[in-house]
Amino acid sequence: MTSFAKLNDGILSYAPATKDNVLGYNLASNQAQLLKDGYKPVIKLENREKYTDCEGTYLFHFEELEDKIIEVATYQPYSYAFLRRNAYPDMADLCDAFVKINSNNDALKAEGEKQLSAYVQTCLDIKNKYPKA
Repeated sequence: MTSFAKLNDGILSYAPATKDNVLGYNLASNQAQLLKDGYKPVIKLENREKYTDCEGTYLFHFEELEDKIIEVATYQPYSYAFLRRNAYPDMADLCDAFVKINSNNDALKAEGEKQLSAYVQTCLDIKNKYPKA
C-alpha cells in the first residue's frame, strides 16, 4: 500500500484519512489530488533487519526527491573507544593474575605471570585492531 506524506525538517507528515469531507483522502486512488496538494509517495526500505554491523550502526531518515520521499540508511561506525571497550578482556582476569603473582606460591606466581602476559597481549592486539582515529 502506498502512503503519501510531506517532509518537513526531516519529519514525515502523512496525508490525513479525511479532508474536506473526502473519506479515504490518503488512499492511492486519490493520488492526483494528493500530488496536487503537495503530498508525495513514501518509499520505505524493505527489511530493515538486514542493516546490521558489529562495528557500527545504521541510522534511518527520509530524503525528499522531486517526485517521492525515500527512506535512506546511513552507516555510522562506532568509535575506536567503544569498540575497544567492548573487546577488552574482563578486568577480573587481570586482578586474578595480580593475586597469583603476589601469592607466596611459586606455581601460582608462574601461572599469574603467564596469565598477565596473555592479558596484556590481548589488549595490545585489540589496540592494533581498533587504532585511534
